[in-house]
Amino acid sequence: MAKKYNRQEIKWHRLDNTANLFPVITNSNYSNMYRISMRLNNDIDPLLLQSALDTTLPRFGSFKVRLRRGFFWYYFESNDKPCLVGEEISKPCAYFPRSHNNHYLFRVSYFKTRINLEVYHVLTDGAGAVNFLRELVCRYLDLLVADETDSAIPVKPAVDVFSDIEDSYNKNFTGQNPVGYNASPAYRIRGEKMPIYTTGVIHGYVSIKEIIAYCRENNMTITQYLVANVLWCIYKANLNGQPSKKPISVSVPVNLRPYFDSTSTMNFFSIVPIVFHPSSTEHTFDEILKSVQDQFEKSLTREYFESKIAYNVSFGKKWYLRILPLFIKNIGLKYTYVRSSRANTITLSNIGRIKLPDEYKDRVESAELVMGATNVEALKFAICSYERSLIITVTSQLKDTYLQKAFYRKLTSDGLKVQIETNGANYEVL
Repeated sequence: MAKKYNRQEIKWHRLDNTANLFPVITNSNYSNMYRISMRLNNDIDPLLLQSALDTTLPRFGSFKVRLRRGFFWYYFESNDKPCLVGEEISKPCAYFPRSHNNHYLFRVSYFKTRINLEVYHVLTDGAGAVNFLRELVCRYLDLLVADETDSAIPVKPAVDVFSDIEDSYNKNFTGQNPVGYNASPAYRIRGEKMPIYTTGVIHGYVSIKEIIAYCRENNMTITQYLVANVLWCIYKANLNGQPSKKPISVSVPVNLRPYFDSTSTMNFFSIVPIVFHPSSTEHTFDEILKSVQDQFEKSLTREYFESKIAYNVSFGKKWYLRILPLFIKNIGLKYTYVRSSRANTITLSNIGRIKLPDEYKDRVESAELVMGATNVEALKFAICSYERSLIITVTSQLKDTYLQKAFYRKLTSDGLKVQIETNGANYEVL
């Protein structure tokens, strides 16, 4: 007889407001995956990593789910099947069908000394993923030390102590002053694509102490400096310093939790577009930097983000839209996404400092964030810092590395030492 489940055995919850979009636009060319990794001092033991995942996952109920399709909306359902660790065999952030890995929406893999957490954006944003990876790596190191020293394994709670599945978009919806997004087409970086299933990854390591000192000396933040650098290098390397009919637009995801005092482990971010429209051959870096700073100053306020939340959430609250079947909603969502995506040239995501408890720091050498490039957005910048280093990672589907070389050379010309590392895909042309 088939087993029957009652409502207490199978739990479900809604997707957050932003997550509703991702199942609609995800396909083999646009995975909506990102990767956060930590590199340890020694090669990874797969059995210990599996054991660490087995004991960490129950503490994160928001990760212990599968995606279901309802009549009106997608939703999350609890998933009690095992989540399996695997050796890294595919390109970073590659698409994988939901049926893989027992329908989990993330995967844990390893390569030599590196532990990778790849997350489908429908589940959470970078802040939520960092918390999960931190606990996973700490648990792995606990098990490793216990195995090396034949000592007792530290006891951790066996129940969910981390998940907060509040939809902070809905909680902070005021309905006042909704402001939409610019849909005017932006300049798009084009070029010859790499072979299928290939993505170029270039990491640039910069001293965090040096770049903080440089930015303070020039009265700018690190993110402002890096965004201005990207705009400047696209203008000089891709446009050859010439005017453009279309503006260059850098999308910068911003963590909203500090602005609204949220602890949600689901998505809670907003996009700030930073735009520069080259109109002559005489633009300077300082001019672009000033524009970037002015745009950030106007956008990084609670009032600005409230207006964006009001715009995004308002559609889901209209009764005549709520009663539409999912397949009709999907058509509208996809149309809206395709239209708005034309207004973006490139994404730069800075998730900030990744911290570990003091007792684990010596065993972890570095961390990195990797974002999946797409056919629409062929390059992406991802930044994080760990201990003494700021790690700037560029992923690309293009064979040429004009922008990457210009970007890292600009850092060097500003007096910053940059150590470069690649995955080999760009080796011949870097």
